[in-house]
Amino acid sequence: MLAAIKYNLTHLTVFEGRDARSTFWFYVLFLVLAHLAVSFAISLPFAGSMMGTAITAAREGASDAEVRQRMMAQMGTMMRSSMWMSVVLSLVTMALVAASFTRRLHDSGKPGWLTVVAIVIQLVALGIAIASLEDAVRMVVLARTGDFAEIQGLQRRFFLQGLIGWIPIAMIIVLGAWPSTPGENRYGPKPAPL
Repeated sequence: MLAAIKYNLTHLTVFEGRDARSTFWFYVLFLVLAHLAVSFAISLPFAGSMMGTAITAAREGASDAEVRQRMMAQMGTMMRSSMWMSVVLSLVTMALVAASFTRRLHDSGKPGWLTVVAIVIQLVALGIAIASLEDAVRMVVLARTGDFAEIQGLQRRFFLQGLIGWIPIAMIIVLGAWPSTPGENRYGPKPAPL
């Protein structure tokens, strides 16, 4: 496993050749775990800040409604910052997996340009998410006012938009699990698993 991770990290710009399934999937597992750890580390300061706001408001003798109002006001800022950090993290992860996914495609006899398709779809999904950020913040505000009909409309739209972001993930799962071409193919000799 460590050999696969080291190999992929030292071949971030090598788009030629082939990678065995195990080499690719150990690396993807490492990236998923790293992504989760960084996301968790990013969310901790936000959660701590929100708790600090609630504690400060309670110490000042604020009512439950006032405490909730202060926390909801802070949530908009938190959502904006969290979204931008998520976009940056997604772009980094996309860059880290591009060459490995291309080599994995080559191993199954598929063209590497499918990586470009996955990247373009991911960029579109990120663009949609950024464009919808203010609507997400508005949805939090609507939760305070109780306009559930509009909240449901926004949620439906977010759901449909979010499906676009799953297309590149599905491509990586399906094409990454595709069986290797036996023996040599047009992209080179069969790779040994690491």
